[in-house]
Amino acid sequence: MKSDHTFSNPFSDSNANGMDSSKILEYWCDPFPLRQAQQVTESDIYRDITPMFFLGGRGTGKTMFLRYWSYEVQRERALSEIQSKSSNELVMMQYLREMGGIGLYLRIDGPALRSFEKKGVEQDQWDAIFAHFFELQICKRYVEMIIDLTDRDQISFERVATSFVPEMAKCLASPNSGIDSIRAILDRIECEIAVISEFRANIAFSDVRFSPSKAFGSQDLSFGVVRIIKRTLSEYFGDMNFVILIDEYENFNAQQQRMVNTLVKFAKPGITFRIGMRLEGFRSFETTSPKEFIKEGRDYRKIVFETHLTRNKMYSQFLIDVAKKRLESVTELKDKGYVDISKILGKKEDLEEEASELLRNKEDTTKHFRLLKLAQLDIPIENVKGIISNSDRPLLEMLNILWVLRGKSPDVTREAMCDYLNGKHSELAIKYKRDYVDKYKLSLMFLLASVYQKNKQYYSFNTFCFLSSGIVGNFIGLCRKSFEYACFYDPDMLWDQGVIPKELQNKAVHDVANTERQMIKRIQFHGDYIYHLAENLGNIFTKYHRDPFIRYPETNQFSIDKLSISNPIIRDALSAAEEWSIIQKKDMLQQTAPGMPKREIYTLNRILAPIFGITYRTRGGYSEMFDPADMDDLMMKDAAIPKMKLERRRTRNASGSDRNTNKTNTEERIFSTGEAKLQGRFDLGLD
Repeated sequence: MKSDHTFSNPFSDSNANGMDSSKILEYWCDPFPLRQAQQVTESDIYRDITPMFFLGGRGTGKTMFLRYWSYEVQRERALSEIQSKSSNELVMMQYLREMGGIGLYLRIDGPALRSFEKKGVEQDQWDAIFAHFFELQICKRYVEMIIDLTDRDQISFERVATSFVPEMAKCLASPNSGIDSIRAILDRIECEIAVISEFRANIAFSDVRFSPSKAFGSQDLSFGVVRIIKRTLSEYFGDMNFVILIDEYENFNAQQQRMVNTLVKFAKPGITFRIGMRLEGFRSFETTSPKEFIKEGRDYRKIVFETHLTRNKMYSQFLIDVAKKRLESVTELKDKGYVDISKILGKKEDLEEEASELLRNKEDTTKHFRLLKLAQLDIPIENVKGIISNSDRPLLEMLNILWVLRGKSPDVTREAMCDYLNGKHSELAIKYKRDYVDKYKLSLMFLLASVYQKNKQYYSFNTFCFLSSGIVGNFIGLCRKSFEYACFYDPDMLWDQGVIPKELQNKAVHDVANTERQMIKRIQFHGDYIYHLAENLGNIFTKYHRDPFIRYPETNQFSIDKLSISNPIIRDALSAAEEWSIIQKKDMLQQTAPGMPKREIYTLNRILAPIFGITYRTRGGYSEMFDPADMDDLMMKDAAIPKMKLERRRTRNASGSDRNTNKTNTEERIFSTGEAKLQGRFDLGLD
């Protein structure tokens, strides 16, 4: 759609790997209020000597978090503060000392890590070459930091040249090696790294030998250079910690992790680690020392991003702040005051309005009353319909139908509804309100939509928060696609009113959900198994959402004892599903149902909920309980059914007697016009 109003999408930059330091600083939002439960503070990042592992799925903000604490970003932050004071009173070195440390960020991509194996080279030799490579990479970052501070006159050039450089020359090579300046040191390091790269490139095609000018073992440079810095430049760095920030640790193989684990366990004073990785990203807890391993609580602290975010009530405010930083980066939106994403999307969905819109212009707006056939009443359905109907409030009609299906008489049901609408505080009104407002309102909306073969819409800021499943990248993706559609289909409404229509939000949600669904197939290891798992779980949960009796409302959780799975492929596939956040494990054991023992509980990532027309919330209550045989079926077969039987229910008819009802054929007639479309194909117009 053509419009005179054009501006860039504020959510287009979503990958922290591709951002420069200034952009990282611009988009940074303080996450520490969210992590109070785990007692992690901003000062801990530099001052706490205990190593920390930050775990979370793709898009949870691990890279943004680690890069923010790097020297490059903190340098930008220091310069920004100096500029704001319009003086040099707060020099950069003073700022860094006040922070308590300096972070050195290291990310080695997966292909590079996998190049240190096979190709006819013994694995022991590869391990030694990797240790050599890793040490040089850390050393390079130390030296680059010293060069930058020297160039900015924050530390003495003469002191570096006369004290630091000679010591480093001895460390890297012999005294007569020609290393006579700090830049010559960096050149030597880069040449040694180039030797490794050349060897990895040529080893597959020729019989070459790896011959570095000097070999370095684990700790030689990562710990050794810090000793040199503190000895030769003590007036600058004497009381500071050097924090090694390692990203995407899940890409390291078991032996590579053992080497780093050894550094973590035996870190020297003034050196610590902050390591980011996906869930289930540990390949080993062992070290290179026999019988030694790293233990949580003793050798390191673990902080799980997703669990922390989804449980914290401040998560929604954090997302508002994240969005505000991006909205303010677009001058046109900032000038118009459109910087509150909760106002642009609408704070919460209006289920009653959505239900009314669903029935609007329908030839038959009473189809949902056919559900009453399941009760096998002694009086005509038309009579019951006349008693419990409220044509202006279809969701109230759905609750009334539910009450009758569960054995309440039509007259009592109507009395409860009228008391509730009239603001009375009768016992019936209190129960009616509790069922409607606190328990079943969303479930009733899903059921109403399924009766009319329509899709429940997903829109509003609150819904986006839930759908994101604690993954900030999911939230940004939902906003990015919503703005993309708003700018194309209805830019004038966004420009004039500062809102995005819910139909466009809903379309964006389904597009993002389907993109995530297709991504599952591309997971390198066990992608097909994980895809079947997600499909089967979603379809099982769909059946629960279509149960007219709503016996297990908003079911989207399951339980499995991972240790009971003997098939290593299925067990590894389940771990991979968790690593990629296709499923998410609750941080505490919970009951699968009232009265049942506590077990590990998993939920299907809620970003996939729109595909299957299921809830975006996690209420608890009932969870499917699977055994190893069930997991085989879920990952290798195309059709799976709920564990709980939904076919039969004993109900009371209008006269009060019990009936054992087989509802299978009746349900088939009610839903006979076909399944609701679950693949995200939507028209922009409403029926």
